[in-house]
Amino acid sequence: MQLHVFSFDHRSAFNDEYQGFLALRKQKLVDELGWKLHHDGSFERDQYDRPGAIYSLVTRKRQVIAGARVASCGDSDGYWSYMLKDARDGKIEGIPGDLLSVYPETNRTWECTRFVMDETQADTTQPSIETKLVVAGLCLAAYNFGASELMSLSPRGLGLLLKRFGYKVRKETARYICGDDGREYRPFLMACNPSVNLELVSLYISPDSMPVSRHQLQGAA
Repeated sequence: MQLHVFSFDHRSAFNDEYQGFLALRKQKLVDELGWKLHHDGSFERDQYDRPGAIYSLVTRKRQVIAGARVASCGDSDGYWSYMLKDARDGKIEGIPGDLLSVYPETNRTWECTRFVMDETQADTTQPSIETKLVVAGLCLAAYNFGASELMSLSPRGLGLLLKRFGYKVRKETARYICGDDGREYRPFLMACNPSVNLELVSLYISPDSMPVSRHQLQGAA
């Protein structure tokens, strides 16, 4: 098992992992959950797969089995900013525009999106290790670019899982039921502490991952 952390701009060096992540998104979000997302029949990609995005992916035997994406809430391409704010501004249908008490617009907060996991490939001897690695990779990478907190719109059980991983988490009171999959989602904010699960990351991270290195891993402790 290996953790790969890379930016959108450097995706060509991780082409197999990047393509595998897009394919897993199509499988889990469109085929299994029934989300009405644009796709080409094989891959699901959206407007947030763009410069500035960072990916944290876990592979086993070169197959992507878990992953997610993170991007700064202070970033914009001139029209799209980040998912929750774009929903507030009426640019995205289906997601309520009042889920956050405050919509951050600085580099201090980074939004995590598109978490997917192939549960059939989970390591039963180390429960939730794939998710733990994905989160730790996102946290360490975002921290290196100035983040102090991560935010996500996720199923209600995420908060307990993140606390179990060792992170400090707070949740917004607002919630909504997704019309596509019938599940309850709510916003979570997590302190971006790169020292949490750092030892685990050092065991699994690929040597060509960015923006972290062995020196940075030691320095963040």
